[in-house]
Parts: sequence; C-alpha cells; structure tokens
Amino acid sequence: MECGETDFANILTLRHGNEESQLDVSFVRYYWREMLQCVDIVHQYNVIHSDLKPANFLLVRGKLKLIDFGIANAIQDDTVNVHRESQVGTLNYMSPEAIVDINASSGKPMASVGQPRLMKLGAPSDVWSLGCILYQMTYGRTPFYHLTSMYQKIAAIPDPNHLIDYPSTGIGGVKVPRSLVNTIKGCLERDKEKRPTIRQLLSLEDPFLNPDSKPGVVEITEDMLLQLLENAADTVEANGRPSSYTLQTWAKDVFAKLERRMETQRPGYR
Repeated sequence: MECGETDFANILTLRHGNEESQLDVSFVRYYWREMLQCVDIVHQYNVIHSDLKPANFLLVRGKLKLIDFGIANAIQDDTVNVHRESQVGTLNYMSPEAIVDINASSGKPMASVGQPRLMKLGAPSDVWSLGCILYQMTYGRTPFYHLTSMYQKIAAIPDPNHLIDYPSTGIGGVKVPRSLVNTIKGCLERDKEKRPTIRQLLSLEDPFLNPDSKPGVVEITEDMLLQLLENAADTVEANGRPSSYTLQTWAKDVFAKLERRMETQRPGYR
C-alpha cells in the first residue's frame, strides 16, 4: 500500500480552476509522459485498464501511479471481446469501441434487449482515453463535455460525422503547439487501427514529447508562414520565377533563420 497525496483530477482542478489559468505546455508534456509510462507497464502485462481518467492517476511522492483496476481485462493478444451487461467506464473518456456493441444492428450503439452486449476492446481503447485526458489538459475540458445529455454523448463519440473541435488556442488563450494538436488527434482517431501505440507515443522520435528530436524540423507560426509567402510572391512578381538552384538556396537560408529564431524562444535560451 502506498499513500497518495492527491489524484490528477484534483491537480487539474487546482491548476485550471481560475480565470488566470493558462496552458503550460511543459506541465502537459511532463504529466503526459508520466501517464504513458503508467499505461505502458500495464499493457506489458497484457492488461487493458478500460477506465482511464484523471481521478485514476494518483500522485505518490511526485510520481503518478495508476489505480482502480476494477474493470480491467486480461488479454491474450491485442484485442479482447468483453461481454457486459452494460457499458462501464466514465463516458467522457470512453472510446467508440467501448460504447458500440458489435452485436447491435448497424448504426445502433447497443444491441436489442435480451441480447448479450459485446464490446471489442484492446490497447487502442486506453489510447483514446488518454487522448481525452490530454485534450482536457490542453483545453480545460474533455472533447464531448459540451454535450450535456448522456444519450448525445453515446451517439456522438462513435459517430465519424461528429467532428471533434481542435482550437488553435488552449487554456487562457495560449497558442497550442502543432505537435500537441497532432498527438491529440492521433489518439482520438475513431478508427482504432489508426491510433498510435503507447510505445510510439513514448518514442524518442515523438515530436511532442521530444520537440528537438527531429533534425531538419522547426515549428513555424501562421504569421511567420504568411510573411514568407508574401516575400516569395513579391519576389516572383518583381523578378519572375527563380531557378531551382535559387529556390534551394532560399530554402536553406530561410530554414537557418527560422531555426535561429525558434532557438531564441526555447526555455533556457541565453
């Protein structure tokens, strides 16, 4: 037994529960890695948690610990068919496949009364739930929080025509890095086969957890891109289309300038 100081839901409430709250990407990145590491260990033992949410991550001596395995399932491969009397889990964090009954008629989230309910769950279901938590850490709410009715949520979560909103700014109007948006989108793919694995999200090549890991890549803002396009348009209008060699020279020069500019904006730069 370990004594936990608090759970992650309480941490989020304390951090984001006032008007002065702002998105802190370093905070998000640190705890996102902690959650991934917790779930990675669980998946190594072929266990699907099935109820990942902030309240089930406990802070113990500064480290997150995953708790509440009441509805976890042991699996033989990467997928398990789970018979249930009803959907279990926390709706705001439940994956489409945790809601859709594969015994149901086409287009219906649940089977007819009297039929066994069969949900096909696997590791991607936990990835979706983690994506909902990451969305909450970024925007201050879960992806389907605005749907107040349980039935609206049950219908919307598996519906590919119900688009999930990814605003360009997060809590407090802070710009959300493109790498963070892409990570959330990847986790919230309704097609579970297209979601990244926990190992991929933890890899050294992941652009959100390791923003400096890819040589030849820099983040660029919309204003910077607009300025580049305007300069290129003005040059072509004045001098005509440049040669391929000139374009290559421009590309190297502009990239070097962007890299230096982004370097000055990184934490710890002097």
